[in-house]
Amino acid sequence: MSSTSEERGTGPVAGAPPVTVSVCMPTSRPADVLEGALASVLSQDFEDFEVLIGDETGEAEPLVVAVNDPRVRYYPNPHRLGFAANHVALLDRARGRYMTVQHDDDWWEPRYLSSLVAVLDGDPGIGLACCGTVLDHDEHRELWPFPLRPGRHAHVLEDLLREDWFLLLNATVWRRQVWTGAARQWPDLRCGDLQLFLSAAEDDWSLFYLPEPLAHWVQHDEQSGAWRGSDHGLGVADDVLAFWDGWLEGRPAHQVALTERQRATWHLRRARALLLAGRSSEARVAIRSASGCTGAHLPGLWRMRIASRLPPSVVSGAVGAKRRVSDRR
Repeated sequence: MSSTSEERGTGPVAGAPPVTVSVCMPTSRPADVLEGALASVLSQDFEDFEVLIGDETGEAEPLVVAVNDPRVRYYPNPHRLGFAANHVALLDRARGRYMTVQHDDDWWEPRYLSSLVAVLDGDPGIGLACCGTVLDHDEHRELWPFPLRPGRHAHVLEDLLREDWFLLLNATVWRRQVWTGAARQWPDLRCGDLQLFLSAAEDDWSLFYLPEPLAHWVQHDEQSGAWRGSDHGLGVADDVLAFWDGWLEGRPAHQVALTERQRATWHLRRARALLLAGRSSEARVAIRSASGCTGAHLPGLWRMRIASRLPPSVVSGAVGAKRRVSDRR
């Protein structure tokens, strides 16, 4: 097994010819979780790709050895880089004409790469090709909402500002040229990938949406920002709101106005997490922030106002009952 100061694993040496697609896999979970995601990559019906694994745990090397695939390159991080920096480090190492990300707890259908590569090969004006995504939670599955019609979209910046976070890294393949300038200036936030999508849109790259559900986003309690997790999604809500505060600074008023509804939604999600943590007074501040963004027509706003006046035990009980109903469905 080859070894260098920064790379260990069965990977191409520096200076090897480029490949069509670089699949970047930042991992921070045990190797048995990563194994399923990696298997879905190596089972693609398209073969001209490399896999770059950025390991925050140092536990994935035996899996890489066992896989024994020359397309897999392994990078154990000497210290934890964090969500954003681990992604950026891998994308900077990528050699492919096209780039994508697969997270360690998600998976792809076998036609994911071939389908999206065909879109990019067929039209040099398309910068990003994305597909339908299935949300997997135990036995319950549903499609990730996508606000655009199938096909090519020449200008998507206003859609990204108006609609709530609908592009996902593990359901998108993009050209190497997209990964330049502002696109790689990810803030150290769990939603830093928003920077990539917004920058591509500002650079006027077209987007193609293929509605076929070829990507699976697995929902579980341990994932970043999970509403069932220990912080009920408070961390990711804080990060998204911080992202928009930074990105919108100095921007035209009409762009700020376009983001009002989605920022209000995230204020409400933050309020919900605070309520479940028993922090009712802080939740009421978040509710007022949501109301200030978009007024009284936001779904759930009045219910959240009522909930913020109830005892925390009543709120937790109501949410628990709703979860049980959802799980039975």
